[in-house]
Amino acid sequence: MAVGAVVQGQAPTVFTTLFEPQVRMAIWSRPSPMPPDALPPPDFTADCDGRWIAASGPAPEWLLQDIEGLAEIVAAISGCDAWRARCETVTRRACPRFHQDAVPVRLIVAYEGPGPEWAFAGEIGEDLDGRKIGTRRRVRTLHPGDVAVIKGTAPGWEAWPDLPVVLHRSPPAGRRAPRRVLTIDAAPA
Repeated sequence: MAVGAVVQGQAPTVFTTLFEPQVRMAIWSRPSPMPPDALPPPDFTADCDGRWIAASGPAPEWLLQDIEGLAEIVAAISGCDAWRARCETVTRRACPRFHQDAVPVRLIVAYEGPGPEWAFAGEIGEDLDGRKIGTRRRVRTLHPGDVAVIKGTAPGWEAWPDLPVVLHRSPPAGRRAPRRVLTIDAAPA
């Protein structure tokens, strides 16, 4: 049985803890699969209806393999074979405020640059912009390669009233320090 609202592990089996109601986020700590000598992946999208995958164009083999494996995890957790993947270069803070996503589950991994920042709602109160020093001390950041699966607020996936709520946001990014980020959302019909 998982102990808290956030569980971290060294293997993808950590995601099985998401079947427990108190677990809101599971993190698989792994190195980035992007080869050190590889060019950054292109912006890329892929949609799967449960049978067919429609991709926006070509992508490196390592990225396609990673998306395939990670999408299987999203499907297993959500019980939905349909999913949407988006790999993009981020040069600005896309989501500056701490929030929950209105999806059943969202998988996030940064291939390059810092991963998402996260905190417990009870620790930051109403400081959703994270401007107060006390809030900034409570913010955690995922490393490149870390895979986070976060439960969203779609019907049936909301946090139980007595359990901690986990919020996340994008870390800073810029043209000189871009982030390469993959998100995969369950896409129920």
